[in-house]
Amino acid sequence: MTDTRPGADEQRMRAILRTRGVGPDAIPPKPTTRPRDWLDDILDTPAPKPATTAPPRPTTEPEAKQPTSKPAPKAKVKRKKPGKDKAQHAPLAWDTSPRQSLADAIDRIPPRIKWLTYHASAAYLGWTIGLVDWVTYVTAWIADTGLIGAQAGLWYAAAGGTFLLHRRTRGWWLPVAWLAATPASSVVVGVLLYAPNK
Repeated sequence: MTDTRPGADEQRMRAILRTRGVGPDAIPPKPTTRPRDWLDDILDTPAPKPATTAPPRPTTEPEAKQPTSKPAPKAKVKRKKPGKDKAQHAPLAWDTSPRQSLADAIDRIPPRIKWLTYHASAAYLGWTIGLVDWVTYVTAWIADTGLIGAQAGLWYAAAGGTFLLHRRTRGWWLPVAWLAATPASSVVVGVLLYAPNK
């Protein structure tokens, strides 16, 4: 029977390969910092300062003033406060607002835009499944047969039911409330898209 234990030479080679990061027993290399590239240079470039126009210098020299007996006041030297000597980054050229998370950015969207996006996307879902076209067809049928009647009343009640469903589910979990808003938004868009043929 042969001995399968690794010999001294094999153990020495394994140690060499392990330190060089080769083989299954290799020690993973320590993560290194990413080298700077062109994007870092762009992001670190401060915003250009607006050009200020200096007043024009007079072409003739003013008359020399006679020295007075008072000495000129000393200029005040501004001293740095301790802890304020850290380098502060200048704002970037394209960065006009403070950094914020996605949730903060969504919170800053005006409520009317959120409402419009919510109902427009619900109406688009109704459009893709054919609900908006069906509401437009029903509106045309009601306009042709008469605004008052048993079937017209049934469709009015169905439209009212969609708005009641939307009102009752507004506080539910957002995807469920959005799906429940689809019929109401589709009814509004379908009625608005109706155009009489006369």
